[in-house]
Amino acid sequence: MFMKILYKSILWILLFQVTTAQASKEEAMQRLRTYYIEHIDKSYYQTSCVEYLDKLDTSGAFVDGVDYEQEIVAKKLLEKVSFDDQQKLGFYLTDIWGRLGDLAAYFRKSGVEIPERYWKAILHYGTIELKRQPNDRFHASCFAIPKAACKVYFNLWKCMEQIESGCEVTVLEKEAHDILRRLAMQSWTQPLRNDATDCNVVSVERFRHHVWWVGGNALAYRPLLETAVLMDSIPMVDVVAEVAQKSLSYVSQNTYMEAFWNEGFTADGAGWGHGMQALVWGYPIHGASSALNILKVLRGTPWATVLTRDNALALLNFYRGSNFYYYKGYIPPCLDRYSMVYYDKQHQPIPYYSMLKATINDWSDFFTQEEQQELKTLLREVGRESICMTNYPAGMYHGCRWFFNNDDFIKKTPRYHIMVNMASVRCDGLESASNFADEFNIFTNDGVTLMQRNGDEHRKIIGAMDFTALPGITAREGMERLKPITNWRGFCSKYNFAAGATSGKGNGVAAFIFEKMNATSKEKDVPEINPTAFGIKAYKSYFFLGDYMVALGAGVTNLRPELEGNIRTTIEQTALQNEVFLFDGKKRLNLVEKQGLLDCKRKPLWMIQNNGFAYTLLPQYSPIASYSMEIKPNDWLKRNLTNKGKSNLPDSAAIFRLWLDHGRSVQNGNYGYAVYCGEGVPNNKMPFTVLRNDTLVQAVASMDSKIIAASFYCAGENIKIGKKEITVSEPCTLLIEQEEGEIIFSVADARMDKTVKQIVINYDKQRVVVDMPQKERIGAVAVCKKTIEFFRKKQERY
Repeated sequence: MFMKILYKSILWILLFQVTTAQASKEEAMQRLRTYYIEHIDKSYYQTSCVEYLDKLDTSGAFVDGVDYEQEIVAKKLLEKVSFDDQQKLGFYLTDIWGRLGDLAAYFRKSGVEIPERYWKAILHYGTIELKRQPNDRFHASCFAIPKAACKVYFNLWKCMEQIESGCEVTVLEKEAHDILRRLAMQSWTQPLRNDATDCNVVSVERFRHHVWWVGGNALAYRPLLETAVLMDSIPMVDVVAEVAQKSLSYVSQNTYMEAFWNEGFTADGAGWGHGMQALVWGYPIHGASSALNILKVLRGTPWATVLTRDNALALLNFYRGSNFYYYKGYIPPCLDRYSMVYYDKQHQPIPYYSMLKATINDWSDFFTQEEQQELKTLLREVGRESICMTNYPAGMYHGCRWFFNNDDFIKKTPRYHIMVNMASVRCDGLESASNFADEFNIFTNDGVTLMQRNGDEHRKIIGAMDFTALPGITAREGMERLKPITNWRGFCSKYNFAAGATSGKGNGVAAFIFEKMNATSKEKDVPEINPTAFGIKAYKSYFFLGDYMVALGAGVTNLRPELEGNIRTTIEQTALQNEVFLFDGKKRLNLVEKQGLLDCKRKPLWMIQNNGFAYTLLPQYSPIASYSMEIKPNDWLKRNLTNKGKSNLPDSAAIFRLWLDHGRSVQNGNYGYAVYCGEGVPNNKMPFTVLRNDTLVQAVASMDSKIIAASFYCAGENIKIGKKEITVSEPCTLLIEQEEGEIIFSVADARMDKTVKQIVINYDKQRVVVDMPQKERIGAVAVCKKTIEFFRKKQERY
């Protein structure tokens, strides 16, 4: 009997708690409604709204759209599912619903009586939208129109409240209210995923593991919380709160299927969008910023949540890492599908500026005291548009960093910035969209090497660049043969080999095996467009030793010699901003010709752009290079159609180019060149030596052997330096630095093989066992330090 009473008491307590929680959420829902009534978008231009009303006829149609609406009926466009038709109709309805939203704000502010034709317009244009085929309905249907519906609903709240409270209203007003709810719900329903979540849209799984339903596409552009409040749905708010909190995390190749979001922040400190694309500055920030804002709105409600330690670390990791993709107020090209849009603004704050401020203002309590100070220091430097953070360890905000989820190696100092954008089969490339974004993102992941002092050297010439000669790439000449493309997955390499190794300071190594493929072909066969871009193979390595960068290539092969055009490796294509001259190690030699040859067969020569970088050839591999300095016309519309209508577009660009010509029939060729990034002119003697340059190993060492860097494409191969012999147990990149009585081994698994737990380095007859990072950090650099005394004792023992 006692147990039955106890059992019933527990049930009553639990029922009371649930009932109380439910009541509390119902009260909170009313507060959220009040919040959105006050904070919904209330913007409008009165002059425009007066014009809109003049154009709105008694049937609820805008007279300036009658011709197109007749075309919709005549061509049965509501029954078609072609992408172009849907896009055009979507743009039209976006404009119309923008008008209706502005009119709602105008009615609210001005007190003008809402005419009957306005309610008819909601029915008319709402019906057109709802009758559209569900396939291919994306941006307008799930982003713009639901936002506009929420704007109408909350700005006309007095009318909506009368309808929902059962007051006597017209049939027209009630039907308009129902249409607004259905349109707002499209932020949860459209586009279809064609999986189980289409039958249960109010679920957390709806917002996972699909490109249309994660990142910015999930939380930033859809009015999810506004719609949940509009629908007066507690379960919908439950879902939004959970998604917002869990989205503040990161993903990697090894956790792609289990991470909460398979886009957004990446474990290496950068970000993905639209799949495994290095879209660092768009979707990851939009998604995370919106998540933080949603959680802020939910404060003081039963849905309030705290940031976990993992949430805080994900934000901190992104602030630290992504700053490498920004330099002196500029974002390098090749980081999104709008790289080729002309921007007349000289400088801009780092894109995460607003999110960083919100983190400090609203969430600083969830960081340690040291981290709070770090974020505040970062905010000050962000405000100056020059982020150095020199009081923090190298590799955190400056120095060298390997982005193992994005195949990028970056060196960032106060004097210069170098980004090597590589490729592997693990990542996707950068998308192109010929109808509204960049049309030629074909070569952007092929080892593009962007070297900058000011930050804008490449952006200012993007309108005239030869894309088959982007700096650092090995490609077939033929810009004139390229066609605009739409490719949402971009291009990658066929090979599972890309890696970088650095201890974070000024030294490092990066390498990849290159042979281009369409990233979509990883899943299905796709037609080949622009054949001139394909059929080239090369083993490419980049070595950073102090202020020198050495680039080596091996196995350079034209797999399709029947195609027109020579194979070239471009050393540089940058803005011509200053005088270019030669330096022989002792004296300066002026250049007379605007184009010609850099001939290093007989003696070393450096080609230098004043206040820029100095370039030379390694004559054992590349004795002669070609150069040109020319003014080229900009072709902005061919780059990106959104440049249409922009004012003050520069007509031309001054370009400096330097390249190696491998010929048309190159088989197993190689190359080598060096770039001096320091101030003034380089020393007359090279401070490094090349140890190997072939398809098995590429390796470079400083003349004093205190820095050794190598790319091992195969395990078991060796490099020799003096009496030392070095081998590794797995394909990897390896950096060995000797300093202050210790030797630092930095190594990265080039294949990101989850079965590899350790890499063994045989160094000077001694075994150094390095534990490899696991879980989400597979592929990251592992650093192992050994004292010189350790090696001495080992040698004495044997």
